[in-house]
Amino acid sequence: MTYTNFLSGQLSSKGTVGKKAWEWGKSQGFSDQQLKVAVQQLAQAGVGVNNAPGQFFNNGGPMRGVAGIASPKNPLGKYQGRGGNLGLNYYTQARNEFSASEIGELLPASGMYLPQRAQTQWNFDMQRENQTNLMNAQREAMDAQNAAMRDQMDSMLAMYEKKNSTVSKAAPYSVGTGGNASLKAADASKKKSKSNVRSDWNRGGAGFQSSLNTGAASSVASSAASKSLNV
Repeated sequence: MTYTNFLSGQLSSKGTVGKKAWEWGKSQGFSDQQLKVAVQQLAQAGVGVNNAPGQFFNNGGPMRGVAGIASPKNPLGKYQGRGGNLGLNYYTQARNEFSASEIGELLPASGMYLPQRAQTQWNFDMQRENQTNLMNAQREAMDAQNAAMRDQMDSMLAMYEKKNSTVSKAAPYSVGTGGNASLKAADASKKKSKSNVRSDWNRGGAGFQSSLNTGAASSVASSAASKSLNV
């Protein structure tokens, strides 16, 4: 089946693409990019192009410098449909390479527009892409917030541990309360008790005087008993 596009009906009497086709296309409002790609498509299908010396497209003619089907300045050119625009079928193919937003950005460089069905699909794809981007942005914001909270908690924990470490190094082993203090109090009580005992038995102390009195009484009683036996 012979390839045809919107310029196929404007060939010369010899069946070639020339001035007639180009001027007709311009009169219909097609862009230079659309016309050049259409001429290239026909040439790839075997249709002759009037590019010989003296002919319309010699040395490129009006197509010279225009971004064509393989130009990096016209990435969507290879997806141009038979009607000269990016219809639904070719739009679907282009979506395998570009996102919906990228296609929207690249369309002006191609000189094409989206026909109704392709426009409807593009609107749907853009809505879905925007929703996805919004969800990703929210997820990234949440991840960043969680990371900031973890960093803050780690910082607080480090300060807490540093503070406890400083207090532990500065404080003595015995703080005056608890079991150690009780042991010290008991030890002091024992020392006081021993001191009181020694004090009582010192000469002149109550213990010493009590001992003397007890001895004297015993001596008197013994003497009395001796006297009674003697009597």
